[in-house]
Amino acid sequence: MADRATKERKLMALMVNDLGIVDIEETEMKKMNEEVRGLSDEDLDGTLASRLDLADPTDEDALDYALAGVQEPERLSEGFTGAPNMSHEARPEER
Repeated sequence: MADRATKERKLMALMVNDLGIVDIEETEMKKMNEEVRGLSDEDLDGTLASRLDLADPTDEDALDYALAGVQEPERLSEGFTGAPNMSHEARPEER
């Protein structure tokens, strides 16, 4: 069974993917994260089940299987540090 943190990350990934956002602002991500964390366990499971087209939000095996197929954008899985991404040649404003 997926833990709550995994479910929250996967729901965030679904939300970001729906919005078509490639590079989301840290403040917007924090706001979305707070909203997801504010959901009760029942609401979190129900929302995920609805988003993943599952008939029964209490079917943990089906939910786990569907969650495994949700790809998390790299930035979501890494988390936010507030530091610039230095995996590229630094831009002048980053030097």
